[in-house]
Amino acid sequence: MQSDPVWAALSAELAGTALLVLLSCVGAAGGAAAAGLVVATLIQCFDHISGAHFNPVVTLCAVVRRRVPPTLGAMYVAAQLLGASAGAAAVCGAPGAGGEVGKCVTRLGSEVTTMQGLLIEGLLGALLALANCASWDPRNRRLPDSWPLRMGAIVAGLVTVAGPLTGAGMNPARSFGPALLAHSWGHHWVYWLGPLGGSLLASLLYTWLWHSPPDPPARGDDPPAPLEPSGKEADALVDNCA
Repeated sequence: MQSDPVWAALSAELAGTALLVLLSCVGAAGGAAAAGLVVATLIQCFDHISGAHFNPVVTLCAVVRRRVPPTLGAMYVAAQLLGASAGAAAVCGAPGAGGEVGKCVTRLGSEVTTMQGLLIEGLLGALLALANCASWDPRNRRLPDSWPLRMGAIVAGLVTVAGPLTGAGMNPARSFGPALLAHSWGHHWVYWLGPLGGSLLASLLYTWLWHSPPDPPARGDDPPAPLEPSGKEADALVDNCA
């Protein structure tokens, strides 16, 4: 029996975001490398089902780039917030987390001002959006297989740089789940406005300046091959919500 593609995608976003929060909290001692490997693993598991967003920043980018209809995008974000809350609840009983979900709350560093934190998180959101725009670009259609590892490496790099400064939130859902369970809302708005604002600006910038022309040659083609229908799940989801 074939499942409905929209509900399959929403369940994948819920499960993937729950696992992201759980594994990143339990494996926090592993630092940036562990965070990157967790992201790479989850993208490998769910990318073919939902696109493996697990992050309102990525979903907003997909809506701006017209890969996902706005209504479906809102449903994605709701599933991500539910998943993040479930993942944070699971941390309370998970070995290695000490039962303290508060350890997973994203916080500004002691020497980081609110405005600095907002700008840092905005930059992180912008970089994530640009990475996803590039991966969806038809010019890169011959390079899909290494996407989970490339995205994991990007996340690891961003966590290495920004982790000591803001906790490298860059994901409002990831910040929301632990904050909800720990009742810790200090500077929480920074982890929404910053990443989402950066994602919006970067997505619009990519659309205006770097959008691919019709039927572009693919990187790696010699001679360039014509653009072929991708047949990816995003097209099916758009059709189902049209």
